[in-house]
Amino acid sequence: MVKKANFIYLIDLINPYLPDATGTSKEETVRLIITHASNGKYAPMPAPSTLNGFAATGISRAAAKKILKLTNKETSSLEEYFSQIGEDQLTRIANKLKKDGISTDVYRGRVPALLVKLFNDVFDKAASRKNKRKQKIPTQKSEDKITSVKSVSDEMFASVFHQVNVSEMNVVKNRNLIHAFVLKPELLPFSYKNLRELVLSNITNYAVARGVEKTDVSGLKAGRVLRNYEKSGVPSNLLGELLTYVFLEHEENALKLYTRAEISETSRTIDSEGIYLKSDGEKTQLILGASQLNNNLKNAVDNVVGKLSKFRNNQSDEMVLATDIVDTTILNAQPGEEKSQAIIQSMIPNESDFEEVVSYGLFIGYQFKTEQDLDNCTQEEAKKRCRQVVNNDLHQAISQLGRAIQQHHWQKSSFYVYLLPFTKAEEDSHSIMEDLIGV
Repeated sequence: MVKKANFIYLIDLINPYLPDATGTSKEETVRLIITHASNGKYAPMPAPSTLNGFAATGISRAAAKKILKLTNKETSSLEEYFSQIGEDQLTRIANKLKKDGISTDVYRGRVPALLVKLFNDVFDKAASRKNKRKQKIPTQKSEDKITSVKSVSDEMFASVFHQVNVSEMNVVKNRNLIHAFVLKPELLPFSYKNLRELVLSNITNYAVARGVEKTDVSGLKAGRVLRNYEKSGVPSNLLGELLTYVFLEHEENALKLYTRAEISETSRTIDSEGIYLKSDGEKTQLILGASQLNNNLKNAVDNVVGKLSKFRNNQSDEMVLATDIVDTTILNAQPGEEKSQAIIQSMIPNESDFEEVVSYGLFIGYQFKTEQDLDNCTQEEAKKRCRQVVNNDLHQAISQLGRAIQQHHWQKSSFYVYLLPFTKAEEDSHSIMEDLIGV
């Protein structure tokens, strides 16, 4: 064993791969681990907000002690549970563990046992921590509110999206994941009912500035700001930006620092892509969010790459550092000088905990196209064929993005990519936002 793995790292590692998960929420991943680690004896299960807290900051001392009390390392069903993960996915996990220096000699067959050992080490360490309940607990008004609390409303996520597959881009030498999602039910033409509800529930969350209470901002005000944004001359891609925000906060716990449309004491449109902060307890990354919706997958990928290339070229010919992408005047205008300085201070490059090179979060929406017959077959056969097409699209995007990343020398950056097909991407995305905010 070369390096220790904490709870946050392990949840991120296995999140896309658990066999009986209905989605990819971190909350569900934590719940499944607690359930299997305790052989189903852990009751009552902590609230969703608590489980999300464990995913973001680590499992609590009390929860770890309870798991160890309910079972032991010999009777835990975790290894049997991890053995149900698919062979290709176990290989990806093994490669990730090697790449991150967790184990130098792990291979697919050893992954289940190694995961059990890593989780048991985490539970032992957490359970043996000194009780800190007597220490002062920071209030929600501290800078922790900016950097540790998700703003997205993602309770509906699992009912809106089905993850067809998740993979990595081998050309990227840092942490990266590329997800292929499809709307539920996976039948063409797609139903946008649940997607509309998810977007509607997050319009204010997307627009309201960090440090401002959502209850202080009406949905009508958020809608007005977003309509003004659409008319400001910025290319019309509002749904893509909203979904970039939803996926980054939900999937990566990458918390928005600001987006283009910011409501604080005043409302304004910011000439900047969204900026997000991701921390896994060991490393902190600044992520530039970008999106593209196009009726052709190849064009969508080309266009989002063009956005990144333009951004980098507008800076300089030198390597773009993470701190280069942050507009500190925007941060200072949000929650105030003291909290902003705390965030800015946390971004100072440090060999142990801050990744100096900028990372990227990309949402790519495109038009679903297939020559397969999706009408003259059963529902289950149609879903199966639909998922296969989306899986093929994933491989096409990996190949295309890989070439672009090498061409632009972005291999040291992290990439978090989300693919989603639409019936007609450009027309449908505009129609959805027109229904919701009247653009």
